[in-house]
Amino acid sequence: MMTARPHHTSSGSRQKQKGASLFIALIILLLVTILALSSTREVALESRITANFVEQQRLANSAEAGLRDGEYSMVNRLRPLEPTSTCAAAAAGAVPDPCLLTLRNNAATYSLLFGTANLSRAYYPKDGTQPDSTVPVLWYALPAPGGAESGEAENPEYGNMMNQTGTFRYEVNAKATTTATSNATYLRSTTAKLFDNGDR
Repeated sequence: MMTARPHHTSSGSRQKQKGASLFIALIILLLVTILALSSTREVALESRITANFVEQQRLANSAEAGLRDGEYSMVNRLRPLEPTSTCAAAAAGAVPDPCLLTLRNNAATYSLLFGTANLSRAYYPKDGTQPDSTVPVLWYALPAPGGAESGEAENPEYGNMMNQTGTFRYEVNAKATTTATSNATYLRSTTAKLFDNGDR
């Protein structure tokens, strides 16, 4: 007949098992903490990237609005504008005059003139809405070369340009800046309009 013997465990091996469980639990806790920290860093990075993208889109849209304002101001008239040396300031609440500047040294240039005072005007929406005060928009226009300097016959009859008849080309430059970060977007376009003596 067999008798069952009681199973005895030593207290030393029981202590070793409890120490191993604690060590494994600490390793798992450390791994979970590292994963949580890396995911919060990724979320913070993604939110900064999204904020920068939104700001760039806002700047691009604002500069585009300034560009369209300038183009509209140049071509939506019966007679071509005479270029001036500075942009006239408008009274508060009044629609500013278009800003068509004379060429510097009688030559076209690709340098921007926004850093010089009185050489640009603020965007003024034509529909009466107020522009965003946190994203100021400026624009100015220059006469764009039309080919006459190189002998091309765009306005072939002598004296047409003096009679304000012919194709007039304009280069429009716009700048939008955020007041919070001072980031800026610059856009440039060209537009043209055919004026003739019948447009009175």
